[in-house]
Amino acid sequence: MNEWLGKMSEWIEGNQLLSVHYLKIKQGPRSFSGRLLQVNEQHVLFYADDTKEVINLHMNQIDHIEPFQ
Repeated sequence: MNEWLGKMSEWIEGNQLLSVHYLKIKQGPRSFSGRLLQVNEQHVLFYADDTKEVINLHMNQIDHIEPFQ
């Protein structure tokens, strides 16, 4: 967990564009590209570039995060 928090801190500092894949209850898998704004042990706050909205996800919802390519 500490390894992920360290990597996420680097992404915040570098304003890295990320590809995020997550699971939304009753709707299934979703994905978006955006930037990481804030992180703690339970929640992650993103800014989705395409839809220009702030997305708050619980850590358990996130399937995969990687730098956008």
